[in-house]
Amino acid sequence: MSESKTELRRKLLDARATMPADLRHREDAALVAHVSYFLRSTRPKRVAAYVPGRTEPGGRLFLDAIHSEVPALILPLSLEDGRLDWALYQGPTNLVKGAFGIWEPSGPRLGPEALNFCDLIIAPALACTPGGIRLGKGGGFYDRALATGVRATVATTLYNGEIRDDIEVEDHDLPVNVIITPAGVRNLGAL
Repeated sequence: MSESKTELRRKLLDARATMPADLRHREDAALVAHVSYFLRSTRPKRVAAYVPGRTEPGGRLFLDAIHSEVPALILPLSLEDGRLDWALYQGPTNLVKGAFGIWEPSGPRLGPEALNFCDLIIAPALACTPGGIRLGKGGGFYDRALATGVRATVATTLYNGEIRDDIEVEDHDLPVNVIITPAGVRNLGAL
């Protein structure tokens, strides 16, 4: 991990942590509206997404908004070897704290290969280049999952101001097809 990526991650995490609650609420509401619009217009059958943490885009309404638009929503379970497993989302009461303190679905595991059966993957990010290279938190969980050759459309969700041209791009970084922010949907096209 490069020094500049480490520093940029710290700055982005700090900015999210200090975002005023009313601004976060407005941006989350607008983001969820754009995610819902995108799902209605593309009609994916199976979507993989993430459970937003306290400062991550989407807020409390994110999962239920997605779940109401698609037949199947799967969420990640973080494995100790740095990979992701997946399970169906069955509502907020079926989420439990996982190995790393992140909320995860409690249902039967579908295996890491479950992404191969998705039409859309919504991957979390701290920021993204205008061309779609996402900057994650640095653990590499989604980088490894997306590098397995999945053919789904890959989207990421960000707050306004998190599309940046100062992200260091490395050879292993993979672009997303769609960036969704409170300002709208940016479709970057097929990969």
